[in-house]
Amino acid sequence: MTQDAKNRGQLTKSELDRELNDALKGTFPASDPVAVGEVTSTEPDRPVDRKPALLDKELAHELADHLKQKSATGVPR
Repeated sequence: MTQDAKNRGQLTKSELDRELNDALKGTFPASDPVAVGEVTSTEPDRPVDRKPALLDKELAHELADHLKQKSATGVPR
């Protein structure tokens, strides 16, 4: 969090208006959210070439059935 963000509650109306105007100038196109606060990363959370893990549908059903059996018998998870 920036120092400006920490002190935002202590700013005057004109200071807040100036911050908002600066944020609006930095926002393009108009459909983007207002750019108030810290800069967020433009990099993806994972490498673009990394594929998501494959899900084993049958294993998922087996595990779900196992949990149903445990909850039906009162065995804690």
